[in-house]
Amino acid sequence: MRQVLNNGELAFLSGQLARILHSGISTLEGVSILKEDTLPGEGQEILSEVYASLEETGDLTEALRSSGCFPEYFIRMTEIGERSGELEEVMRSLSSYYKGQCALTDSIQEALTWPLILLAMLFAVLAVLMSQVMPVFEDVFEQLGMEISGVTSVVFRIGNALQRASAVVLILFVAAVVLVLISLRTEKLRSTLLGILNRLPFMRTVKDLLTCSRFSHTLSLALHSGLDMGEGFSLAAGLTDDPKARQRLELASQKMDEGLDFGEALRESGVFTGLNARMASIGFRTGSAETALEEISARCQEDADARIQSAVGALEPALTAVLSILTGLILVSVMLPLLGVMSNIG
Repeated sequence: MRQVLNNGELAFLSGQLARILHSGISTLEGVSILKEDTLPGEGQEILSEVYASLEETGDLTEALRSSGCFPEYFIRMTEIGERSGELEEVMRSLSSYYKGQCALTDSIQEALTWPLILLAMLFAVLAVLMSQVMPVFEDVFEQLGMEISGVTSVVFRIGNALQRASAVVLILFVAAVVLVLISLRTEKLRSTLLGILNRLPFMRTVKDLLTCSRFSHTLSLALHSGLDMGEGFSLAAGLTDDPKARQRLELASQKMDEGLDFGEALRESGVFTGLNARMASIGFRTGSAETALEEISARCQEDADARIQSAVGALEPALTAVLSILTGLILVSVMLPLLGVMSNIG
């Protein structure tokens, strides 16, 4: 089964289509050009299927959907472009959006690289300490005729086990490091890392910001394409996959049906807060809703990026602290009994 195109591929495809449409070439001919310029492989096969469906139906939205390789957001935005006659603008906007998503995942990958290296160093230091240093202390204890028990005994047993299986441990460790480094270059793992981050309690705010950014961007583009407020709002809300955000949007829709101003409805339902709510309210009152929503989208995206970088950056000192504490506990568990013996001898 084919996978959905990744963010980089979607950014490239939409950007190329925007350039082609800007030059006056039809959508059908544009897809044909992209198909011919694509190297043989799965990418060319996908474009061939899109071209065949587009040639038959004349509907790019349906052609993208039938291929099964495009996300719902891309398809629905394409539908807006076709219905409003603003397909070029929509494709340019999609290219910018997916480039931003690529930048986000790439920045997370770069930010995670050093903490992962530090984590590998942590395990390496602990392994050497347990397998090479601890047996030396055990020999000293045996020569002094000390009875080993408690935590010290557990530490020594772990050290002996690691020493006996040192070759296997080394191979597994190197294999794990190589596998992680290779996997970090794949779209699937990067998406998994984002999913893990999104599940963390302190990342809830980040997820809300990203959802707000996407909703604002979609609604702004819908209004720019000529859709009325109700239709644009329904489309933007329908592309929101977060259940809590959906509830807030449904509440906002109810409040608007009751006659409340759009900006106030979003503020009271919690879709927009603080400055964002104020900007939305002023934008709709002054007739500059598209600009206000686009600014809100950009602000939320920037805020989310900064929070993610901050969260990932906090891993480095945390891992350093863990390494220091574990090393100290291991050494203390051995040194305290030894110091007790030395003081008695003295």
